[in-house]
Amino acid sequence: MASKKFFNYIYLFVAMLFWGGSFVLTKHLLTDFNPITIIFVRLLISSLLFVTISLVVYRKRFFVPKKDLLLLCYMAIFEPIVYFLFETYSLKFTDPSIVSVIIATIPLFVAFIAFYFLKEYFSKYNFVGVFLSVFGIVIMLYPSFSDSTVSLLGVLLAFGAVLSTIGYNYFLKRIPSTYSPILVITWQNLLGLIAFTPMLFILNSSSEISQQWHAVYDFKNISALLILSIFCSSIAFMLYIKGVRYIGVGKANTFTNLIPVVTALLSFFLFDEVVTWNKIIGIIVVLTGIFLVQVKTKPAHS
Repeated sequence: MASKKFFNYIYLFVAMLFWGGSFVLTKHLLTDFNPITIIFVRLLISSLLFVTISLVVYRKRFFVPKKDLLLLCYMAIFEPIVYFLFETYSLKFTDPSIVSVIIATIPLFVAFIAFYFLKEYFSKYNFVGVFLSVFGIVIMLYPSFSDSTVSLLGVLLAFGAVLSTIGYNYFLKRIPSTYSPILVITWQNLLGLIAFTPMLFILNSSSEISQQWHAVYDFKNISALLILSIFCSSIAFMLYIKGVRYIGVGKANTFTNLIPVVTALLSFFLFDEVVTWNKIIGIIVVLTGIFLVQVKTKPAHS
């Protein structure tokens, strides 16, 4: 039992490593591609690979019943579709530091939803841990607030991304555990691909699509796209689902505040970005918060 718990924590940690690294890879790709194109290619590669795997492994079981397909549709609408759109366009109107703090509140909202609606148990230590993990992100980003541009539309879009993640986790918890993480992610990304295909042509001119298509042939670009598609858009979600099914959506979601920590550390090692004292303190606070969220205490009985 203890080893199973340990491995589920490892699954969540590895998922956050992949998602944290995705920001570094996306930063590189944005020099040649726009955000919608990157999302489309990620979903396309992931869908081609995992639909093939799922058809071979699951055969007729790949085609899920209508009632469960509807749940998968709701889940895919919230993420990747709505989440990516809200997050991407919030960055057009508001500085990344502000958006990052708003996104960091996701575990806070998910914890309350999990406690009140999904009946997951949270002790006072767990709630303190959630608040601490959010506060740690604020400490990490604090110096950049003075130079930040705040737009009401940008803030509303960022909170739209927060709400979409809450919706995603709610429906994820409703998906029967009889479906393997591979099958869930295959359908999630396939449905997302169907939605993003028309967006690709609406938001790109034919000349932009042609220019970006040629950029795919660059070795660094195709390597980054493959890593994003296989590890960040697929395997990371599978590991996250395994973690959610074992420790609950509320506690598992707190691990997402490791993402900016991973991004900061990778930026330091790969791009020589300075790790300031506020980032070090913030990282320690985030890790402390995540630890407290996982502390188990017995529910009080009346």
